[in-house]
Amino acid sequence: MIENGSNGSSISVNRKCIEESIDLNQPYLSVTERYYTPYYKIDQDRSRKNDLCLLIHSNRISLITLAPSHPVLSSTEKIKVNCEVSGKLDRKQNKAVGKSKKGGQNLEPTSIVCFLEVGETRYPIEAVSPGKLVCMNKCVLENPDFARLKPQAEGHIAVLLPYLGRIQVTQNNTLPFLLHYFSDTIF
Repeated sequence: MIENGSNGSSISVNRKCIEESIDLNQPYLSVTERYYTPYYKIDQDRSRKNDLCLLIHSNRISLITLAPSHPVLSSTEKIKVNCEVSGKLDRKQNKAVGKSKKGGQNLEPTSIVCFLEVGETRYPIEAVSPGKLVCMNKCVLENPDFARLKPQAEGHIAVLLPYLGRIQVTQNNTLPFLLHYFSDTIF
């Protein structure tokens, strides 16, 4: 259909229902696929493969998740989440409030957020980026299998607010894609 614009020009207008405007043959993207950019921290010890993913939103809010190559995702054993990273520090006790997340625990890229315990193996989950811990994911604390079943969605481990001036350094020090997931010969 062609309509005339206010200045006399003609404009082509397509008046379809919204259902007809969406290509249903394309796979439906999840919220994290649509709004978050993944950055992968690859473990230098390739026999261990404790690879992590930091999903960064355009507003800087970030989710710490397991990378697709993490051994927990292929394990069938029961998972346990241990937030007691030291004798005096329990990440479950974190209380961040307000716009600037006052009270949130300060983290460095190598700070341990929690441990995932699978059988006799204990995987330290690091913060990946410097920032404030907003919260641990209560869904994963209550049902640790979410970390394995839905790692890029409800199974994220923690929510982090990276420091404004240091998020670019994290993006430069991580991979925006996971090369070795497609080929183990690269690493």
